[in-house]
Amino acid sequence: MEALIQKISEEAIVKSESILGVSGFLNMQVDAQLMSDIGRHFSDCFREDDFDIYLTVETSGIAPSLFASLYSDKPLVIIKKQHHKVEGMAQQKCYSYTKKENYYLTVDPKFIKGKRCILIDDFLASGSVVRNVESLLKEQDATLVKTGIVISKDFQEGMQYLEKEGYDVVSLARIKKMDPVSGSIEFIE
Repeated sequence: MEALIQKISEEAIVKSESILGVSGFLNMQVDAQLMSDIGRHFSDCFREDDFDIYLTVETSGIAPSLFASLYSDKPLVIIKKQHHKVEGMAQQKCYSYTKKENYYLTVDPKFIKGKRCILIDDFLASGSVVRNVESLLKEQDATLVKTGIVISKDFQEGMQYLEKEGYDVVSLARIKKMDPVSGSIEFIE
């Protein structure tokens, strides 16, 4: 998606070879017009798919998935991150490589039970969020139909693993490599 790639090129900060700062438009300050465009793009990509709901994991995936939900006229379910078990909730234990801590993906089962779901997330790196969301869904007889990613770091193992395992993933900006010294970002066309 050209507008997103341009925004990343102009405003994102390469913090390391694996960390990209997008706080100026995605996860601290939000560029509403860009998020609307991203949501419309996802809505168009998934228009022909048979699904019931969009899912996202709090917090940076909320803005683009909310617009996709709006343009598709489908509900959005936000999966929370909890640091403890919560009775009556569907939960899946996860590990955050960014924060170096364990947490539980947590959602009320009534929102996902038996549903056909499309996950939208801000970043794809290792692919662990996608795999853990799918495990959470399977426990509730729900199905992960497709995944929409705003930015994928294709130099990490996530995209290759998911493609190899047969996941259907749409990424709007695929990064080939990042250089923290020069600040350059190379995209996959």
